[in-house]
Amino acid sequence: SLKHEMFPQPCPVVPGGTNSCTFDLRVPVDLEPPIIVTYEVSPFYQNYYSYQTSVIFEQLTGHDVSPEVIRDKCAHKPSRLTPGGDAIYPCGLIATSVFNDTIEFLQVKIDSEDERMIWTSDFDRFQNPPDYLERPRTSWLYERYPTVTDRARGVKSRRFVDWMFPSFFGHVRNMYGFVNEPLRQGRTLTVRLNASFPVAAMGAEKRIVVSTRNGLGGRHSMLAYALVTAGLACFKMACTVCVIQRQCPRRAGHARFPLLMSSADQDSDEPSQESRGADTERSRPPPSAAPSTPGARVAGGSPGGPAQTLQQELILGRGMLSL
Repeated sequence: SLKHEMFPQPCPVVPGGTNSCTFDLRVPVDLEPPIIVTYEVSPFYQNYYSYQTSVIFEQLTGHDVSPEVIRDKCAHKPSRLTPGGDAIYPCGLIATSVFNDTIEFLQVKIDSEDERMIWTSDFDRFQNPPDYLERPRTSWLYERYPTVTDRARGVKSRRFVDWMFPSFFGHVRNMYGFVNEPLRQGRTLTVRLNASFPVAAMGAEKRIVVSTRNGLGGRHSMLAYALVTAGLACFKMACTVCVIQRQCPRRAGHARFPLLMSSADQDSDEPSQESRGADTERSRPPPSAAPSTPGARVAGGSPGGPAQTLQQELILGRGMLSL
């Protein structure tokens, strides 16, 4: 079970230094390469606007940036200047809060510069400036984080590139490296963790995750449980709809349960007796006026002639149009 695959080990960070912890890890199941080693810090909120925007991508791509842009983008002074006044390169909250713990398996090697750690298109964008190592009074990345990169690589470290793409969730889970040999069930690995990244003040904790990956991705138990639950719920709803349709079929345009219709709805569909009477009265043509004097005739012809017939048709037409 998942409970037997978790091995909590305390390894607090020494203030202002590094704490080296060593412990044994028993492999619970067979793991075939490629085996992914990831680290997780939770909770760690990289999705704050002030944190995500405190970066200058022109610096990361090797271009020169004016001092005004540096002061604007790296507004937090400790993220652009060291206590001695040297310029931090690259500057910003993201580049000055890099996860710098190191993880070692004494029996097997973890490749932290494997090409599969990050997309090649993203990695190729990161470049050191043309005057790298020659600019005076500059604090370079390898000087602040020697466990993440070295003098030759500078910003071309895959661990650093992965960190510079912040997480949108309440935790950070980034790739640390690959193990390219199989690990058999029951094998004991000696893990050495050099803890330098402080999390106690944030109330967070750090985790090391060892997993495998295939064509469908890596192992994610919670996602599997969620998908199975959603599939069962959809199957149950589909069965319910089929049973209702089979037991109580409904023709198109007809109600499935006509007896449940309220009398008010039925009355609203039929015109009332008063309205039918009013409509009938309006559509009935009025009788023609009798001549006021004997022998008088309607203009335009004799009684019942064409003029009177036309008048009745007009009155009947108005009544029909008013329905």
